[in-house]
Amino acid sequence: MRSYYHGGISGLVKNALDYLEEMSKDDRPYLDGRAVGCIATGAGWQGAVATLGALRDVVHALRGWPTPVGVAINTAEPVSAPAESGFSARTTEQINLMTGQLIQFVCHQTARSAA
Repeated sequence: MRSYYHGGISGLVKNALDYLEEMSKDDRPYLDGRAVGCIATGAGWQGAVATLGALRDVVHALRGWPTPVGVAINTAEPVSAPAESGFSARTTEQINLMTGQLIQFVCHQTARSAA
């Protein structure tokens, strides 16, 4: 049985986010100053993009920095020519771009901390 969330965040993701409350009293609470890459799936573009927007809002609310590129994956579209990853070439390119942004952010923060 498939569960559709109609552009919302699944209960499983909400449960994982609830565990971040345990970080509320840390020196860097929640996701403070951390880069976060967001990837959302949906059985259609509308749901995938709406979920991606919701994830980005959650990251902001938890003091994190969502990468400029987020990835929405439409699971209703067949992958005609999957890359090695099993995703389409376009999705693989987006994931690689987002990953590069995460690495760039970490390198920048590390250099800034060392200075």
